[in-house]
Order: sequence, then structure tokens, then C-alpha cells
Amino acid sequence: MGFLDNLFGNKEKTESNTTALNSITCEPKTIYSPLKGTVIPLSNVSDPVFAEEVMGPGVGIQPEEGKLYAPVDGEIVSVFPTGHAIGMTTGDGMEVLLHIGIDTVQLEGDGFHALVKQGDHVKAGELLVEFDCAKIKEKGYQTTTMVLVPNAALMGTMSQPKLGSVEPLEQIFNFL
Repeated sequence: MGFLDNLFGNKEKTESNTTALNSITCEPKTIYSPLKGTVIPLSNVSDPVFAEEVMGPGVGIQPEEGKLYAPVDGEIVSVFPTGHAIGMTTGDGMEVLLHIGIDTVQLEGDGFHALVKQGDHVKAGELLVEFDCAKIKEKGYQTTTMVLVPNAALMGTMSQPKLGSVEPLEQIFNFL
């Protein structure tokens, strides 16, 4: 049982039937972009819990649209009840935490629609969450989305992330 299982619990396993982008072949220990947007260093994220890598290393992405796709093939091990955070585990044991926005838990799900549930098995590029960027911003919250690997210490050394403009499913970092 990994960090994400402990954080959110673990439930039954099922297959997902969500909308997907074109499929890719995922390389081991590799993270692909779950969003269209601009990748920034995690240290530039305004929340110190993320910026100081308390939840693990990764990147922030400033989204251009409100669609969060699976950045890897794997199992959905957690869907936060408000829909703003998703935890995944890959076949090689990498844990991935996707967190939409800063302090967006305060919105209590308003503006978020999760399309998957715990136990779903998804392929990279499957749509996980739809979210309303305009509504989130109108309510005074940032939409910067964190892509984190809580168990990175078990994965090896993280590569330098691809920064700047990114499309869904472009490789953003991996572990060596």
C-alpha cells in the first residue's frame, strides 16, 4: 500500500470508459503532460506545500483549458471527493498525484467534474477531470495544476523537466 492509498484509501477495481486523446506507448518511469498549458518549475508554485516538494517532486502547469488527462497508464487509486485531486499508480509502482489549483479544495467541488473513480484502469490520454478555469479564477483561486510523484525516492533521479508551452501527452519528465 503506497502513499496515495494511505492518503485517499483504496476501493474496488473497474475499467474506465472515459474520453481519450490519441493513445501513446508510455515509457517506464515517465510522466507525460496531463494538460495543455505552460509548465513551470514546482519551486515557482505559490503554495509552499507544493513548492517545497512536501508531496513529492514534479512540476506545475498553468492550464489553457479545463481538461485533465491521465499522464500515464495506470490505476486510479484516489479521487478526492471535490474532484480537484486524483492519485494514480503505474504498473512499475510509480505514484502520481494530480492536484488542480491552489487551495481549490475550498470550492467544495464547484467547477470540477471527475469522470473516473477509484479502481478505474486508464491509459495515458484518457480524460480524468473537466474543470471550469474561469469559475475557479472568478472565485479567487489559481488554476496552476501540480503533477507530482510522491514516491520519487523509489524511482531514481528525476530528469530536468520540460518547461514552457506543452500539449497533452508531451513528455515532461522521467526518472533515470
